[in-house]
This record gives sequence, C-alpha cells and structure tokens, in this order.
Amino acid sequence: MNFYSEIAACIQNNKSAVLCVITQTEGSTPRKASSKMLVFPDGSISGTVGGGSIEKQCIEDALIMMNSDQPQHKLYNLANDLEMHCGGQMHVYFEPLVSAPQLIIFGAGHVGKALAKMATISGFRILAVDNREGIFDTWAGIPAETLCAPFEKAVNQIDFHKNAYIVSCTYKHAYDTDVISLCLPKEHKYIGMIGSKRKVDIARKDLKERFKFSEEEISGIDMPIGVPISCETPEDIAVSILAKLIDVRNTENQ
Repeated sequence: MNFYSEIAACIQNNKSAVLCVITQTEGSTPRKASSKMLVFPDGSISGTVGGGSIEKQCIEDALIMMNSDQPQHKLYNLANDLEMHCGGQMHVYFEPLVSAPQLIIFGAGHVGKALAKMATISGFRILAVDNREGIFDTWAGIPAETLCAPFEKAVNQIDFHKNAYIVSCTYKHAYDTDVISLCLPKEHKYIGMIGSKRKVDIARKDLKERFKFSEEEISGIDMPIGVPISCETPEDIAVSILAKLIDVRNTENQ
C-alpha cells in the first residue's frame, strides 16, 4: 500500500492518525520539503520526517493533536531545540485525519433514535448506548454502532477523545445524571443532557453535592440540551439537539 492509499484508508475506516508534512527546510536537515509521515494513536508511524530527535518530537506533538480537528504548523530548530548536529530548521505541517466527529448517544429511545438518523446525514459518526436488552432491534437501517450494556460499564469501554460529542437522553432522570457524572471527566468537545428546567436544577444540585463537580465544570454541560425552539415530538427535540451540535462543530472549525 502506498502512502496516499494509507491516508485514504484511515479516512474511510475512521482510523485516527495525524499527517506530518515537512513544508520548508533551512540549512542542513535529515529530510527535505515534502517528506511525509503518518502517526497513529499507539505512537507507531508510516513514513519518516528524518528519524532521531526531530522525529521523536514530531510524534509526541502529533499524539497531542490526535482526534482534534485543528491543523497546526510548527517550526523546529534542530540545533537549539533538539540538539541535533545537522543544525538546520524544519517547518512541519500537522493535519489530524478524522473523517467524522463522533456522536455518543446514551439512550436509544425515541429521541436517541431520531437523533442518530439525523446526525448521520449531517456527518457525525454514531455510537448509541443503552442498557435495555433488545432496544436496538428496531434500529435496522440506521448506520450506527450500538452498545447494549450497563451505562457505567459502557463508559469504561468507550474510547473518548477530543472530537467526541456526548448526548445523554436516557429513559430515567437518575441515569442521565449518572451518565453525565461518568462522562464529564472524559475527553470531549461537547456534552449535553436532555431535561426540563426542574430536572436540570436537580441534576445541577446532584452533580455539585453528590459528585463534587465544581461550578465551572457543571457550567460546561449543555442542559437542557439543544437550541431553544418549540418542540413537541421526539423528532423536534432531535432537530434542536442536532442544531446545537452542528453549531459547536462549525464554530470550533472557524
């Protein structure tokens, strides 16, 4: 498989990686402009940007950027910064290869199911979680990964990352609060919980007093979830939630 095929495979298979490209060099450097390297989540690589200290540093920087959606450009002074004898400078462009942001939906009821359908069309990769046996039997045709397990167990199995959007819309208020308490410390771009004003007030109190989250941490939760429109049906609620997700995604990318 050639290098460009590997890039295409990462995107098509939703496999995280960071593309590193030397865009400019000055003085003596181990590789020249256009040299490329892919860095994978376990630190393994394909290609090279020169080996030694510069490659080690690029891998470390790429791992920090993994699963983000913000490209970066870095300048490395090989002598002063990395103590390499060649002594030149390298400009390296880093681009995280994430084909779609991941939406993790806790709760596979009417709202969760409607949201999964709509969010797929809008470019989200879906993982739906519920603890009720057989709940996903009616999900045929929805392009989503599903996980039927107790919520706490499911949270421990999920690989959360910087491009994860978390939505809790379970069938019990207590479950939603528990899910939020479990997910809030995890890496994510967005986290929100469905609920009425009263339910949200109870959740805020519970998260502060029982789970010991700070006011700052709690303020980062979107609850009640979504944009404020008049909703009646599960599909209406799903539209409201998806509108907020899209707004967060597109605002972050500007």
